[in-house]
Amino acid sequence: MDFSMRYLTIFILIISTLSGVLGAQEADVTATAYQTVNVRSGPGTQYDVIGQLAEGDVVPVLGRDSSATRWLAIAMPVSEDRGWVAVFTVTTSGGLEALPIVDLLTDADEDPDQVNPDDGVQVVAFGRVNVRSGPGITFPVVSQLEIETEAEATARSNYNSDWLYVENDDVAGWVAYFTVTVRGDVGDLPVLVPDAASGDLVPPSTQIQASFNVRLHSRPSFGSPVTGVIPFETIVSPIGVSPNGTWLYVAAEDAEGWAWTRLFEITDEQLSEIPRRAVPTAVPTPFALATSTPAPAGEPD
Repeated sequence: MDFSMRYLTIFILIISTLSGVLGAQEADVTATAYQTVNVRSGPGTQYDVIGQLAEGDVVPVLGRDSSATRWLAIAMPVSEDRGWVAVFTVTTSGGLEALPIVDLLTDADEDPDQVNPDDGVQVVAFGRVNVRSGPGITFPVVSQLEIETEAEATARSNYNSDWLYVENDDVAGWVAYFTVTVRGDVGDLPVLVPDAASGDLVPPSTQIQASFNVRLHSRPSFGSPVTGVIPFETIVSPIGVSPNGTWLYVAAEDAEGWAWTRLFEITDEQLSEIPRRAVPTAVPTPFALATSTPAPAGEPD
């Protein structure tokens, strides 16, 4: 009886092992290219392109870059050399969570910190990215960055780096930070904004941004006629400030007038650099439809 049970136990262990192997084989992860995809020597756009996958190519997936699974290690067609593709450029079959995380420093010949170092700050588009004429969604789209397109970032919109000014041979304009992969230190970029008159990039000490839709008035008073409206995120030039600092005289592309200072992103230092402007005694004829807007409760008129 003991002899029979021993062989039965061995038989069960063998079957279990074979089932695990077959299950692992059935669970192999593959990647299919749905368009031409660059294959790189490491998990990042700073690595060399070592080949391409054609549309419809199916390749085995060998591992991933991290628990975030942004890049996949694959076996190249024909040569079966290992390369890397961005996860969003392929469709996968099988569970990515079970893939091993590849340690590049021990498993690759190149240190990723030494591969193709770039001068300055570079960006790479996650997908198709809108490029705008100014740092905000209210600015018109002037071009697009296609998927994996690279460009150099030369400026940022503010110290939070919400928008980056990028350039390459085909495009020049502003992209939202969250739409691109950034390589390099954006803290090294100058803070610049488009000049309201010329469109040139200038330091923000001479430019400010509207935090709301802002009504411009003929005098520094909420009860004075409206001379125009500045949309949210519009960049304007502050020409003058009222003696008490609560009102700014600003100029935009199509309008100018007085607006409440707190409706703009402006620092005390910037405010101190703006020349004081005398309050007009005569009311100029507004060039937009005049309306009367009462001051918010508790605010100066």
